[in-house]
Amino acid sequence: MNSSSSHAAPFDTTTPATLRAEQRRAIGAGMVGYILEWFDFGVYGFLAAIIAKNFFPSTDEFTSLLASFGVFGVGFVARPIGSVVLGRIADVRGRHITLATTMILMALSTVAIGFLPTYESIGIGAPVLLVAARLVQGFAAGGEWGTAAAFLVEWGGANRRGFFGAFQQSSIAAGLLLGSLVAAILSSALDSNALASWGWRIPFFLGALLGPVGMYVRRRVQESPSFESEAARAHTLSGVQFAKSLFHAFSFVIFWAVSSYMVAVYMPTFANKYAHISRTQALWTSTASLATVMIVAPLMGALSDRIGRKPVLLASCVFFALLSYPLYAFIVSGIGFMTFFWTQLLMNVVFTMYSGAGPAALAEMFPTRVRSTGVAFGGALATILGGFSPFLTTWTIASTGASANAGWLLAGSALFTLPALVVMKDRAREKSI
Repeated sequence: MNSSSSHAAPFDTTTPATLRAEQRRAIGAGMVGYILEWFDFGVYGFLAAIIAKNFFPSTDEFTSLLASFGVFGVGFVARPIGSVVLGRIADVRGRHITLATTMILMALSTVAIGFLPTYESIGIGAPVLLVAARLVQGFAAGGEWGTAAAFLVEWGGANRRGFFGAFQQSSIAAGLLLGSLVAAILSSALDSNALASWGWRIPFFLGALLGPVGMYVRRRVQESPSFESEAARAHTLSGVQFAKSLFHAFSFVIFWAVSSYMVAVYMPTFANKYAHISRTQALWTSTASLATVMIVAPLMGALSDRIGRKPVLLASCVFFALLSYPLYAFIVSGIGFMTFFWTQLLMNVVFTMYSGAGPAALAEMFPTRVRSTGVAFGGALATILGGFSPFLTTWTIASTGASANAGWLLAGSALFTLPALVVMKDRAREKSI
């Protein structure tokens, strides 16, 4: 049902059957945009080396890969702009209109990348067009991230905000899983020449299918009850308090953003290049790990509803603060495929402890009337660093000559976030936010 003609009733006046049906639709609507967004970001990360050769040809392989990851990060520079513009629309006019807008923009920009001519065809115009498409994606993703997170958490009601919010991470894992699966199938089915010349375009064309499906799902969902109940009430929040909450959100998301890319997106490229794991093996390992994350994330969100957000978040953050470098050193020490498989699986499960409980904890930092803007902008600023983490990792390895040093970037992000977790107010047991 389109929200332009119908509004959700508050929780206390909605029948249980109707509420459950609307909650299921809300989960689908909240997830579908993330799936498309992270499918694209995942595919780009998984195929970064091939994209580098097509858009940034160079006799130096490191230079091409750095340029490719640089453009990967460019998409995140546009996120703060999208978070302010689209997040404000979501807070003033409703979550629904923003979710529809981001769906359209992400689908169009994803398909556009599949049609782009390469450097060999038009020269410098090719990377320029690639940057433009990435900027549009980043703008849309900036609004999507906070709005969909707020939307899901608000539909969780009094006792299941962690569980509902965790579907954000499940959808991210689903998008990355789909991207990893498609990349793995292409890598298995096509030889290197075919994959480099035309096969890399296929995943981006799939955006043409995901976009209309997403629009259909989102048109059928109603506005979140929390937004509806707040719409008739004026809300004030001091600028100083909002700024404090933004900084807290930024600090909270730093580790989350860096670990998302280093553990999930960048790992196949890293393992293939530095651990002597074949590209196909690395992609299939990533696919299995992401499938596990997709299932585990709601369980971690539900666990945070029961025991609180802090214990779950702190356990994950401390794990990576202490063990990131040893884990990366272990991966590049000459381990076999199966050992690498279980190592990446472990890293993804522990990461999911943070990302499963994270959406609810982040949304609970802001009141309803500024939640989309606060979550989106605070998160977007942090994800700039996350988006450039593959670039920074590649540069660090090239500069130091030690591939295990990639682990220090992940450990550093965990140490940066740790104080934000210590001072965070745990609101898991509060009935309303």
